[in-house]
Amino acid sequence: MLCACFLLANFKEADKTHGWRITSMLRQRRCWWKLSLVASTTWAVVWASPLFAQNSPNGYQYLDPAYIVGSQAGPSASGSQDELAQRVAELEKALADIKAKEAAAAKKNAEKFSVNVGGRVFLDAVSFGQGAGSRATFGDAQDTVQFRTARLGAFGEGFDVFNYRIEMDFAARDSSDEQRTSFKDVYIGVKDLPWLNYVQIGHFKEPFSLEELTSNRFITFMERSTLNSAFVPARNVGIASYHVSENERMTFAFGGFRTMKDTPPYAADDDGGYAFTMRATYLPWYDEATKGRGLLHLGLGYSYRDVDDPNQRIRVRPEVAVGPRVVDTGNITNVEDYHLLDPEIALVYGPFSVQSEYLVAFYNRSVGADPTFHGAYVQMSYFLTGESRSYNREKGAFDRVKPIENFFRVRTCDGDVETGWGAWELAYRYSWLDLDDASVLGGTTADHTFGINWYWNPYMRLMFNYVHAQVSPANNAPNSDINVFEMRAQVDF
Repeated sequence: MLCACFLLANFKEADKTHGWRITSMLRQRRCWWKLSLVASTTWAVVWASPLFAQNSPNGYQYLDPAYIVGSQAGPSASGSQDELAQRVAELEKALADIKAKEAAAAKKNAEKFSVNVGGRVFLDAVSFGQGAGSRATFGDAQDTVQFRTARLGAFGEGFDVFNYRIEMDFAARDSSDEQRTSFKDVYIGVKDLPWLNYVQIGHFKEPFSLEELTSNRFITFMERSTLNSAFVPARNVGIASYHVSENERMTFAFGGFRTMKDTPPYAADDDGGYAFTMRATYLPWYDEATKGRGLLHLGLGYSYRDVDDPNQRIRVRPEVAVGPRVVDTGNITNVEDYHLLDPEIALVYGPFSVQSEYLVAFYNRSVGADPTFHGAYVQMSYFLTGESRSYNREKGAFDRVKPIENFFRVRTCDGDVETGWGAWELAYRYSWLDLDDASVLGGTTADHTFGINWYWNPYMRLMFNYVHAQVSPANNAPNSDINVFEMRAQVDF
């Protein structure tokens, strides 16, 4: 019976963890034959003890009332009750003391900033496949191995209302492809302000684009889409306000920013460089019972940008961090400002997900025709191992994937080898970018990206991407294709 109860308890525990298979449960509890032997022996000893000495006419055995604490038949029932009450009182007092000490420690810690250290490292290997026409158009793209990201930072909270983050990237690249150290998030936040709710001040991402606001630790592909590289604002210096509805179905954020140069002294001058950005999201469907294994996300972003340089240039690579830029507008002269509009949608249905954005950029020029550019992507992914994409309801963006079973390989005490496979995800993305309009002939590109992601645990994964870019280059040059093979080893902490 004890063995049966033990098994039943473990089945209930397995049921709580998303219906793991019995085999997965057995992997976590090795050497069952030893446990069964111990349980059987214990049951035999208990069954033979005096507690079960009385027999009923129908053959069942019952506990002797003399051994029941609190029973009038017990020889020392009153004493046992008094002793039990005393011990309960002592435990309650000890618990109260512990809670008081914890409250005092929390109050003391709230009077200063906490410090937590975090970081991430992405190591990439990239190989290009080109024909003669591609080499003639884009040059001979060089294979490479590089650290795509190597960040280290600190974050924490203090005084009950403040939080902060400071993060440096030691493998960043500027617009001239020179590797350098740069600031990423450097900000302080203030909570629970009247009307403004949560306010963030410093250098951080503008509230724009689902793909951009999903951390590169959690995006499905190694690189974001071409429309992101072309238009989406990333981090700038500014102040922003963030709001979340009480039921966490809606978010709204807005802020004002100064655009920053990506070369020293990393500052903005007094001639333009202003931006106002806002974003709203809504969850018309969110499966509370499964904590978001089913959801529908709708969003809309807008940004007005007054430029600090009237000569604007847009050029992008085929969804890879290095290599040739396959479409390029050259300098678009006499630009005064431009507007960005970005509707977004995402669906998660168990292990399947689909996500899409369509971005329009309206440029205003003091002299010449005003060009309008377009870009879009749609991506799909499916977890072969049953996981689901996680969603952060406060940010309106996707979050960390947590494998049902981490990757491991261990030898058990009986000599067998047990393994866990982690999480496996297949993905596909189609992205399109059109930089031809008015007098601007920047070219168009359509990229097909296929991906395989292997999550070892929530903080480590291997990524494999293949990109096939179909390009109509700038200035009506002959059409050409380029292929990219990419691999990444990723860890964050």
